[in-house]
Amino acid sequence: MRTRILAGLPGVVALALTVVPAQAHEGHDHGAPVTVDVGWAPRATARSNDFDLVAVLAGKQLVVWLDRAADNAPVGKAQIEVEAGAWKGLATAAADGSYHVDAASLAGPGSHELVFTVQAGDAVDLLPATLVVPAAALAESEGKGRVVGGALGLLALAGALGWIFKRRLGRRAAS
Repeated sequence: MRTRILAGLPGVVALALTVVPAQAHEGHDHGAPVTVDVGWAPRATARSNDFDLVAVLAGKQLVVWLDRAADNAPVGKAQIEVEAGAWKGLATAAADGSYHVDAASLAGPGSHELVFTVQAGDAVDLLPATLVVPAAALAESEGKGRVVGGALGLLALAGALGWIFKRRLGRRAAS
């Protein structure tokens, strides 16, 4: 019995090493953090009963796609204004059905609260959205830390499993 417990101990230790501890702060929570995939351009989305809106920051341009919520058809000839604090921009229609706004002030890292005012025909709507622009160095270093931690955890697990199998094969050969 004692041998079985000791044989399983390295596996338990290896699994414990792969668990990432939860971090709390000062007794309150602001909800789930916004995740940002570094491989994608920063984007914001908003939805209402009338419209679906996706905005992507491409360099210093904010590219906006606007669709009708009912059938996902692109909305042409809409007037779109964007506000972020003191900054305001007016979108112009592009040939591909998107709208473009000069948004150099949004290119800096951080969280930008945007309000889109959309007018298309008789429909008028305010669409709030959050654009998160990651700091490239910070996002890159966090990604490397996760990869190294995961690799170390897998290495510890593989070592523990190898040790267990080696002991079992040794017992069978001795029998």
